[in-house]
Amino acid sequence: MQDDLAALIRKTAAQVRTRDFVWSAMISAGIGIAILAMRPETEKPLVFFAWAVFLVSLLIRYRLSAGREWALPVERVVASEISAQESEIATLRLAEGVAEALPDPLFILDTSGVVEHANPAAEEFLNAKGVEGRHFAATLRAPNVYEAVEAVAKGEGPRVVEFSTLGSVERHCRGYVAPLKSAGERERILVFVRDLTSERRVEQMRADFVASASHELRTPLASVLGYIETLRGHAKDDPEARERFLSIMQSQAVRMQRLVADLMSLSRIELHEHVPPRDEVDLAGIAEEVIESLRPMFDQASAIVDFENPGGAAIPVVGERDELFQAIQNLLDNAVKYGGDPAMIKLRVGRGASPSLAQDGEVSHRTGDTAAQVAARLGRDVGDIAYVQVRDFGPGIERAVLPRLTERFYRVNVERSKKSGGTGLGLAIVKHIVNRHKGGLEVESRLAGGTAFTCYLPAASTAAQPA
Repeated sequence: MQDDLAALIRKTAAQVRTRDFVWSAMISAGIGIAILAMRPETEKPLVFFAWAVFLVSLLIRYRLSAGREWALPVERVVASEISAQESEIATLRLAEGVAEALPDPLFILDTSGVVEHANPAAEEFLNAKGVEGRHFAATLRAPNVYEAVEAVAKGEGPRVVEFSTLGSVERHCRGYVAPLKSAGERERILVFVRDLTSERRVEQMRADFVASASHELRTPLASVLGYIETLRGHAKDDPEARERFLSIMQSQAVRMQRLVADLMSLSRIELHEHVPPRDEVDLAGIAEEVIESLRPMFDQASAIVDFENPGGAAIPVVGERDELFQAIQNLLDNAVKYGGDPAMIKLRVGRGASPSLAQDGEVSHRTGDTAAQVAARLGRDVGDIAYVQVRDFGPGIERAVLPRLTERFYRVNVERSKKSGGTGLGLAIVKHIVNRHKGGLEVESRLAGGTAFTCYLPAASTAAQPA
């Protein structure tokens, strides 16, 4: 490109030199004519001779001077400008590379609020592609941030604002809004978003853990302390009472241990609930592994578990394997405890909408997200949604109770839950796992007809539909 530019400069210089020679000849001819008009006839040959000598000298000068000498000053100026532009372009590319590599969302707006650039972290934060060219108020629904953008556009200086985003998972953020100025260019506005959700969740997690632990551990601890006092008192020399009390104390201690484990598990899941998983796992394979791992529990409870995968193929989803394992395990554990005696359980996996309890014409009640709602929220077809459903054929759950099932420590039957070792946290854990995976949890029940818990998850985009 630079060689072509140099050749163009030389060609232009040659044209300028030719034009200069013609003008010099014409001007000198005009001067000669003026001199002839004022001089006698005897001096005319001398004037013609002088003009001819001038033209010959000028021609020799142009012939002897190379075209490059004429073009060299221009080439130096152009080369200097090109070097400056290349340096500026390299700086811009470096700045763009830094913006692309930033883990935090970054937007560059014009003064009217239209997005000129958004880095990959910003697109992931918004869960949207191609935000350039759209108005900032339509991309990020945070009025106080846009008010800060308008203030900066009016020249009021940088602003720092805090805001929250709504959705299946609430996110707490801090936005930095500042003007971007560069010489010779129009002013732009920088919006840098810092996600504070983890910090806020840690604070909330500490408060919730202390409150929950102090509330739920109070009763079993009081029971254990009471039995200890009894054993140290009048039951000290009663072997039969001692064995009975020690057995009760052991069961209470196991319950407290399970409760603390569930609280810690729930806290860990809530801490990272706003960070979507990135691994691709097989939902059908995980479901089969859970069944095999719980086989001793099924045998002990004489539970019958039927696994059904209509497609017969793997069902890839983007998810955290251990969390999905835990969610299915919790649902199966609940089905064994509350699905009848003995429990009959059907575990299904597939794509699209899961089978409904109302398909046989009986009336059922439901709460939560359907496959269509999850698909609409994700901007996908229903066929791109995977599901895992755990259904029991127990007594069912009353309609008024269904919306409260995923609350912490909520139990439909408190006495039965305590006898079975339940902590009241299993379904809350399932709900938060599904939220982290950007899915939905649906509960459907029919009195005397059983209950079905369905987790809807976005299928992996690279996965092909099963035949």
